[in-house]
Amino acid sequence: MTSISNRPVSQSLPRTPVAPVERQGPAAEQTPVAAEPRGDTAAMAAAARTERERSTFTPAAALRPSGRASVRTEGDNFVMEAQGQVGNRGSTPRGGRLSASGSFSANGSVRVEVPRQAATDAMRAGQLPNPAAPETWPVGTRARAEVSGQAGFNASLPAGPGRAGRELGLGASYDRSQTQRYELERTSPDTLRATVTSQGRQQDAASARGLEGRQDQRLERTQTADFNITQPEGRAAYQDFLRTGQLPRENGPGVSNVGTTDGLDQNREGRVLGRQVATSARQTNLTGDGDGNQTVRQTDRNVAGSTQSTALQLNPDGTGRGDTRINDSVTATTTTRPGQPAETNYDLTFTDPNAARIARGAFSGDAAAMNDGSPYSVRLNESQARELLGRTLGPDMASGQRPMDQAFRALSQRGQETFATTLFNATQNPDGSRRPFASTPAPTPTPAPAQPQFEPAPSIS
Repeated sequence: MTSISNRPVSQSLPRTPVAPVERQGPAAEQTPVAAEPRGDTAAMAAAARTERERSTFTPAAALRPSGRASVRTEGDNFVMEAQGQVGNRGSTPRGGRLSASGSFSANGSVRVEVPRQAATDAMRAGQLPNPAAPETWPVGTRARAEVSGQAGFNASLPAGPGRAGRELGLGASYDRSQTQRYELERTSPDTLRATVTSQGRQQDAASARGLEGRQDQRLERTQTADFNITQPEGRAAYQDFLRTGQLPRENGPGVSNVGTTDGLDQNREGRVLGRQVATSARQTNLTGDGDGNQTVRQTDRNVAGSTQSTALQLNPDGTGRGDTRINDSVTATTTTRPGQPAETNYDLTFTDPNAARIARGAFSGDAAAMNDGSPYSVRLNESQARELLGRTLGPDMASGQRPMDQAFRALSQRGQETFATTLFNATQNPDGSRRPFASTPAPTPTPAPAQPQFEPAPSIS
């Protein structure tokens, strides 16, 4: 007797329609009908495994584009936006000792914001404003176009099994990304503001036998300029920007508010068997305007907590001033004038009461001065600073063999009291006498001249 099972059929098995055929001989009856689906399932599984583990791609398989576009309202603005991207990733087959993977991607986007009340019917239908005719843009319209790309690679070869094998093996990684952005904004009936931003980031690391080095660098540059689109010179300068993608570097007829900002952040790290042993960080910022003024700011920091920041102002007439702050105790001020050598003075400041007493003893032959714990400051010219560093760090400092800023940084990185004690010990002679350090009286500050008062400028926003 033949029974029919009521167990549901698996939905994962492929089903192929079969036309009815006449009943054949016993040999045909002995052929299992379920063998074909099982063979198809095994073939599909093998194909999926091959697809997952492959490490190379044909161009058609490697490119996977996608995107979207939308027209909508956001608050008081009418927004038109479009985005697209393409990319993929690949890796070596599983199971091998060498493991490597790579990826790439590219993205592009356009976004336009128009005040909702000023949007035209064409804009509401998704037509983008014409960049070559900014006079047709409603005031407040903003347009931004951005393109970015990323590529990365990672490879490792362990020395053995487990975590120890990974730590003692070889490894390398690299990741790079770049973004370019263009922005236009009609800020008034007369003015169109253009901004160009370039951003880049690079991260890389290498390890061998438990030693590893990493670094992360970010670079950004932003340029801005305002074009008076009602003046022939301003329109010509704007059209030149559309052709070349380069903004003016100086203010001129029809061009104002030219500015440039460059920023660089650098972070480095050293590891031994996964433990951090050294770090350093540097931030650099450079700003300039269309009149030739430039300002440079830089900050350095290391694993010991030592910091150094520098601000340098350069003027079109060739004069300049730089201030370098080292930890919380030293300030170096450098003044430059055309045709004259740069002049640098060092101000040492001790706000800690114990440090202030010890520092007074280092710069005074009067022992009673060490009873005063109020904040203490002293100024050194360059020759006096070299003598101080030569007596504390060695004679090579007196002859200018090492940079003075680095020497003051090393001397003061462990706090004011340790710094003052080092100075005081350097005044002790072997015979028991003392030779205090020489200093220069700080000049009396002159009051700043009164600035003329003007009526506030009207807002163009």
